[in-house]
Amino acid sequence: MILLTSCESEKFTTANGKVMEVSSLAGMNVFDIAYEYSNSSPETLTGTNNERWVVYFDDIDITLETSKTTNIVQKAKKGKKPKSSTWAN
Repeated sequence: MILLTSCESEKFTTANGKVMEVSSLAGMNVFDIAYEYSNSSPETLTGTNNERWVVYFDDIDITLETSKTTNIVQKAKKGKKPKSSTWAN
């Protein structure tokens, strides 16, 4: 079996047309991202619990996993990526 992986980093286009690296969102405040880069309402996804908020922005096609205590993005992924269960790691 051959597995092809891309060395190219994932990019997304903000609501105002700016192209950015998905990885650049990690460490940012989720509400700054919501106000500066997206025009859609965040959709809470499976995997959200008392410590973590998993949220999807459909207009920029990005899923963010944030700390509820700090609102800081821990993980950012292209596409809609809910956790497999509410208690998933």
